[in-house]
Amino acid sequence: MIRYVFKEGPVTIRGAKDANAQVIGEALSALAASEGGELTPRAVVDGARDPDSALHPHFDWNDAEAAEKWRVEQARDLIRCIRVDDLNPNQEPVRAFLSIAGDAGVSYRTVQEVRSSDDLQRRLLAAAERDLEAFTTRYRVFKDICAVVETAKTVARSRRKSDETQAAA
Repeated sequence: MIRYVFKEGPVTIRGAKDANAQVIGEALSALAASEGGELTPRAVVDGARDPDSALHPHFDWNDAEAAEKWRVEQARDLIRCIRVDDLNPNQEPVRAFLSIAGDAGVSYRTVQEVRSSDDLQRRLLAAAERDLEAFTTRYRVFKDICAVVETAKTVARSRRKSDETQAAA
């Protein structure tokens, strides 16, 4: 039997405190098997509609709440799809807004603001390190690819620490 566990870090699914990774993993595996081995988000939602499904409690079935959450997700999509193309005429356009973690949570800042703030750049580098670590964890079976990512993590960590040392001085 396969043993299912949650990823490291906070589990952000609905009903997380009562969630059982083994039960969810088995339900997802059963859905995948019923779909010829392919597990799609649509199949998961459809399978979870049954109130007796182990997946059901992990979805928001209140349509008004779900609609509002969907609009927030659409807002994220809007923010993420906008690019700035006049920063350097010799480069491809870059994201206009960057996701930055702060004391009050995550928000988006303009790329110009991030470029002009040492603190925001340090936060962005810390996020890059987390992203690179997540990539390494996700694709750890591909050692040659992960070696390249490890180099990038080292560079990001070194720059962030150097920036922090300069800021403290």
